[in-house]
Amino acid sequence: MEEDAVHDAIHEHPFYGVEIIREEQQRYIQGLLKKYRNQPVSEELKKKIWDELQMEKHYGRITIPFKMTTRRDPYGKYPEMIEIILDTKV
Repeated sequence: MEEDAVHDAIHEHPFYGVEIIREEQQRYIQGLLKKYRNQPVSEELKKKIWDELQMEKHYGRITIPFKMTTRRDPYGKYPEMIEIILDTKV
């Protein structure tokens, strides 16, 4: 039994049950979102992006859990933007 404990300690299981390479997923998502870069932030745009990311997740091309939020600069120096936050547990 001690061998099993040592083996499990050395070979840690991925948090979500599968290996997710965060950098690859981030590059893929950034590539998808380039086409939306110059569009004004709106609820319609958020829905388009969300639907596309969910479809990519459905097809298995996105495996990392994520959240979507709108970032607003309270001082008005920077434009409003949609931010995709990737899970940090991977």
